Amino acid sequence: MRYAVLGAGMAGLTAAHRLAVEGHEVDVYERWPGLGGEAATLDTGDGVLLERYYHHLFTSDHHIAGLCDEIGLPDVLERWPSSVAMFAEGELHPFTSPLDLLRYKPLSLWSRIRLGMAVVLLQKRGRAVEPYEPITIRAWVERNMGREVYAKLWGPLLRGKFGDRADQISMSWLWAKLHNRRQTTGEEARQELLVYPKGTFETIFVRLRDRIEERGGRVLIDRPAARVTRDGDGFLVTAGVPDSFRRGFDPREFEPAGAPERYDGVVAALPSDIFEELLDPALAAEIGAEYLGKLHSIEYFAALCVVLELDREFHPYYWTNVADADLRFIGLIEQTNLVPRERYGGRRFLYIANYLPRDDGLLDLDLDEVMEVYEPGLRKVNPAFSSEWIRNAWLFKDPAAQPVVLPNYRDRMPALQTPARGLMLANTTQVYPDDRGTNYAVEIGERAVRELLDR
Repeated sequence: MRYAVLGAGMAGLTAAHRLAVEGHEVDVYERWPGLGGEAATLDTGDGVLLERYYHHLFTSDHHIAGLCDEIGLPDVLERWPSSVAMFAEGELHPFTSPLDLLRYKPLSLWSRIRLGMAVVLLQKRGRAVEPYEPITIRAWVERNMGREVYAKLWGPLLRGKFGDRADQISMSWLWAKLHNRRQTTGEEARQELLVYPKGTFETIFVRLRDRIEERGGRVLIDRPAARVTRDGDGFLVTAGVPDSFRRGFDPREFEPAGAPERYDGVVAALPSDIFEELLDPALAAEIGAEYLGKLHSIEYFAALCVVLELDREFHPYYWTNVADADLRFIGLIEQTNLVPRERYGGRRFLYIANYLPRDDGLLDLDLDEVMEVYEPGLRKVNPAFSSEWIRNAWLFKDPAAQPVVLPNYRDRMPALQTPARGLMLANTTQVYPDDRGTNYAVEIGERAVRELLDR
């Protein structure tokens, strides 16, 4: 059988690898001139690679660890001690260990104790997500941790990530964060360990590509899918010309590159709106209004990410959550405070993270304009900061970075198998109750292929 996979991110490459291993012919179509999707790398010069958007793994991320073992990279995932801070009420506060929580000055001592106890109880007793699905984080936190904890901690963090949707986010989203990742007992009780692949995630993507091509498949970067149509019991995929990425994300804007190719099935590892824009009218009608309505019901927030190369350390932490709204960004991730800067030729890199509604004006700004907005906030975190510290800077925008998880999200979530038999959708809106991430992209790519082949 012959299959097309649309998208060379982690989900798409995993799906293509699995199809190839099962003996099928597979082609991968990718808009960007590189591998990895949201985890694609940036060449910063002198052979130093870095993800365009910050990425790490957790010690509990078994799907990607198993895949690395399978493809001959058993030692690629390294563990590094993490350091976390909160910037709140104009100050940096360490937030790595339980002791740091007890010292967290923006909250009263009783609120700190309630916060810690609630997290421990949820991790030990909250084994199933279903009880948390109908309620909001705000309602659960105020009841179990107290109103002060929501007002001074979770509320500001959620507003940074979800804007005016913050008070509506389902507790299932926070459940996944607190329950599935770091545990407060055992090896990581005192010091959280994070996982990062040697040589960046590109090492994994390249190995997957090589494995696919060794089995006769093709990985076509800078060659997006521009149209998908039904052809009998199969599908026709029309590719776009090289450099189509310069026209943006909408495949309807891509110039076709010759005649379409026929496939027995398609796995679309793409955001929901891009998937819908690929469909010709007859195929969209076959899929039907009910399924397409589910796609429309899930809102995405965009990512706006600045990468700075600095000539010195910005602050001593790897990950800093920002709880002060006037800073205009929500996080600072200093990559070289997790992975030693010797791995980057002695250079230092800092991400400035933001999530925004798709119509937010910040997304219309260029790099210099964004930095003009951000610099006052950077100086609040580190008063000594100067633009003279910046050696290089890059700006990246992704319009489909974070699905908005509202109560009873499961009822909105589209199935992997669309109503068009043989056409699969696999993206971040479907990893629920887990949140987006490369580990869950592996899992959903595998699951999409299992369901496709089972049918």
